[in-house]
Amino acid sequence: MTIASGGAEVTCIVQNPGTADRDALLLQKLPNTPRLVSVRAHCLIHYFAGGAVDAAGPNALTPEQAAAVRPPAAEGLAVLLDSDQPLIAALARDGRTGLPELATATGWSESTVRRRLEHLLRTGAIFFDVEVNPVLFGFNARIILWMSVAPAHLETVGRALCTHPEVVFAAATTGATNLVATIICPDMAGLYDYLTHRIGPLPGVERVETAPALRHVKQVGAVF
Repeated sequence: MTIASGGAEVTCIVQNPGTADRDALLLQKLPNTPRLVSVRAHCLIHYFAGGAVDAAGPNALTPEQAAAVRPPAAEGLAVLLDSDQPLIAALARDGRTGLPELATATGWSESTVRRRLEHLLRTGAIFFDVEVNPVLFGFNARIILWMSVAPAHLETVGRALCTHPEVVFAAATTGATNLVATIICPDMAGLYDYLTHRIGPLPGVERVETAPALRHVKQVGAVF
């Protein structure tokens, strides 16, 4: 969830397990929210970078360092059961939650939690992500880009974004714009350089809307 300037002031990604939850959010909860003027909803239809996507782009780590932190290849069939929902909800609130707290949340024993968690990680049904404050590394400008790309070039542009070190998230969407990306730059001069020298030359990019992020609330998982 990000608070940004521009046309869309609060930007967030919502995951709903069922159609009924999605419809209730878009048709009932959000329209009835006080002071909410308008809602623009897009469906993410393809991830290019971010989350569990392993984009082959620039990496600050050496090959040895990357290998040390890369999770092992998934084994077996990745399946989430209805009984896993309390476990997933607890981890979404805080991925560092310990086994005793997870046992309380699920009603399972700690050994059962450990075995189930290891299985879900091993099969790739769940993964852990790490949030890093880019300001600590000199990136003071976080920008959301809404891009209109000719359909014939959407795949090419999306893959090109994966090679840009500025890009931390990119996905194809439905709606008036069909590609959204989050980028980080040292400052606004860096944003200008990125737009003119990296985005501008890409074939098929017809229009770009920028929304500087004023405050970042949470990158991944749920906020309760």
